[in-house]
Amino acid sequence: MRVLIVVPRFVGDVGDFYQLPLGLGYIASVLREAGHDVRGLNLNHLVGDAVDLVAAKVSEIKADVVATGGLSPFLPAVEAVFEGARRGNPDVLNVAGGGVVSSDPEISPDLMDMDVGIIGEGEATIVELLDAYAEEKPFEDVKGIVFHNKNGVVVQTASRPSIMDLGTIPWPDYELLEIDRQLDTQRPMDEYFHMAHPGNRPRAVDMITSRSCPYSCTFCFHPVGKVYRERPLDDVFAELQYLKDRYDVNMVAFIDELFSLRKARLLEFCERIKPMNLPWMVQLHVNSADEFVLKTLREAGCIYISYGIETMSKEVLISMMKKAKKERIHETLGLTHDAKIGIQGNLIFGDSAETLDTANETMTWWAENRQYQIYLNRLGVYPGSPDFIEAVRDGLVTDRLDYSKRLPINLNISKINDVNLDMMSRIIWAHHKSLLNVAPVTRFEESAELAPGRGPGGSPGVAHDIDWTCPRCDHQNEYHGCVIGDGHFDYIRVSCRGCMSRFDIPNKKYQGQVNELPIPEIEAGFKQVLEMEQSGETDAAIEMARSINAKARGYVEGYVMLGRLYQKLGDPREWINWCARAVVNDPFNPVRHLAFAEALESAGSVGGALLHLKQVLQLDPENETARSWLASIEEDPVRSALSDQYFVSFSDADPPHRPSREKRAFERKREPAFPVYKRTENRQSLNVPAE
Repeated sequence: MRVLIVVPRFVGDVGDFYQLPLGLGYIASVLREAGHDVRGLNLNHLVGDAVDLVAAKVSEIKADVVATGGLSPFLPAVEAVFEGARRGNPDVLNVAGGGVVSSDPEISPDLMDMDVGIIGEGEATIVELLDAYAEEKPFEDVKGIVFHNKNGVVVQTASRPSIMDLGTIPWPDYELLEIDRQLDTQRPMDEYFHMAHPGNRPRAVDMITSRSCPYSCTFCFHPVGKVYRERPLDDVFAELQYLKDRYDVNMVAFIDELFSLRKARLLEFCERIKPMNLPWMVQLHVNSADEFVLKTLREAGCIYISYGIETMSKEVLISMMKKAKKERIHETLGLTHDAKIGIQGNLIFGDSAETLDTANETMTWWAENRQYQIYLNRLGVYPGSPDFIEAVRDGLVTDRLDYSKRLPINLNISKINDVNLDMMSRIIWAHHKSLLNVAPVTRFEESAELAPGRGPGGSPGVAHDIDWTCPRCDHQNEYHGCVIGDGHFDYIRVSCRGCMSRFDIPNKKYQGQVNELPIPEIEAGFKQVLEMEQSGETDAAIEMARSINAKARGYVEGYVMLGRLYQKLGDPREWINWCARAVVNDPFNPVRHLAFAEALESAGSVGGALLHLKQVLQLDPENETARSWLASIEEDPVRSALSDQYFVSFSDADPPHRPSREKRAFERKREPAFPVYKRTENRQSLNVPAE
């Protein structure tokens, strides 16, 4: 049977960096091993409309089956593949896998034009499915799939057991994934991990040494099931040696959900990878790392560890089922920093137990430990996670199909009302984007040579050479041949190759985002706004200023103007909102931080104001306004007592009603079930019972 494996388009332009979807590589390998004629199409390396490209390829090779997949946020890219497949051959069998199916199998047949969805691990399932298809046997007998039967009823078959011996699975088909093209265009600025390559030509590959995770964090979904399994290390190192020899790989990221639970395996891994002289990174639980382990990891070439931190509130850690204590998190991060291993981590706000008090507790820790460069984000509620399932049960999500089609969605599941959570999210965003650990740059200029494959449509692209000095260890970092993508704005976060600490440098390539209107027209419009304000027409001035800003995204003076207008009206929320936009779009300007600090302190967020006053002194050590302002807060017992207040209340409204809180508090079922799903067009769900 002729099968086309399609890698969905993840990039904005050919040549942009993306992560190879190893899951599709594994599927290609098992199908080849089973005797099928397997072809590949990687849309990330081709210019043109994705639908047209797939349609042409399906028609050209006369594909019987098209297989693709991805996580839930990539649904539009998967939909494009199936649209093209159907256009190329109306009778083609469209098969989907990955989180876009497994996170909510029951609705997946209505999400996209697929004929069959594979739930969980797909290697054994897809082989059995295609055998049944070729022999015209009923799909109901194939475990681990979901599909519409001939009557339009959704059938979800019995679950398939997890593959316990991962050493029996063939390695991913790297040729089909076109790994060469992905490796050849990599550059230091593509990822924080790539920046650590001393030769400025990373050829980094992802690998998986285990599947799933033994933990049950409430915000997390495990696409390959809930049973944690580890690959034999002999198999892992045979694959790694092959990648090094065949593709000249010089870095490796082990992207297991959890790299290792067993200390003995972790230490054996270090012993075996050390002679290979490769920089590498892993994802670990904080309980797995002690001083000896971290020293061993660093000596073996580990340069980055990604930790699941999430919160520094004891109450929220319990609610999230993190199985970690804040004291241990703090200790592990300190030991990792001292070992000169880079840290990747996030704090996410908005868990079902989150209150303004718990959020302030987490922010207080972050403010005191900015050297770790931990990211700040609002919690996302994704299909398949316990948070999502409970939100459905509580009535916070009433249409799962619509929800999955509109990801990402800012769903409020917390103990904070919508107004306060939205304001908290805005302030988190502003802190995250504008509070910087600045490093001095000694050189920032275009490279003498272009970067092959990194320009529009895969043409040669402009590269930059950047030299900067690490404030922590004085290492002289030379980043040469960097491609600075559109995802970088006013600043670039960089990694020191000496101590692996992260710092921020100004992006001299960035010119701002002024859209639709020419600058003279914008300036003339705001001159009129100012005249209206001075004549007392504040409401009309605001209306006109907002209209101009809608067409001049990123015009900082417009944000400043609106902030001042809302300050005059006594609207603290909008005052903070527009000052936040100004400081995010102009983070190296001390004046913006002073204005944002004023807006924050006026609302009672003294801790937030202090952060931005200290940022002013980092940018301008002689700034007398910031210095005297800080002193006045320290000398005022009332204001200094509020130094741990980062998020304050703007509304007395009730938080979302959560029946689950009344029934279970923080106790969560490990395998919660959805309520009955009401399908449109009078369809009903049919679950085929397990044997």
